Amino acid sequence: MYQKANNLGKIKKITTNNCELLNNIISKLKQIIKGKREIMYSDIINLIIREGYIGKNYNLLILWCNYKIRLGKIFVEFE
Repeated sequence: MYQKANNLGKIKKITTNNCELLNNIISKLKQIIKGKREIMYSDIINLIIREGYIGKNYNLLILWCNYKIRLGKIFVEFE
């Protein structure tokens, strides 16, 4: 049970750990979408898969996006 709580804590903090990676992906998505609509968490997942990005950080980013989607958040919120 403790391991699951520890993993959940890591998933919640993914944006602080991978801000640069997330900013690169969002900038690519902005070029693709060109302001037609807001960026969605599913867009981030689709770009990672489509471009074939591989690595632990990308896997954690996908987990973070799935976590946000399960919370009912669809669009990426910029703070």
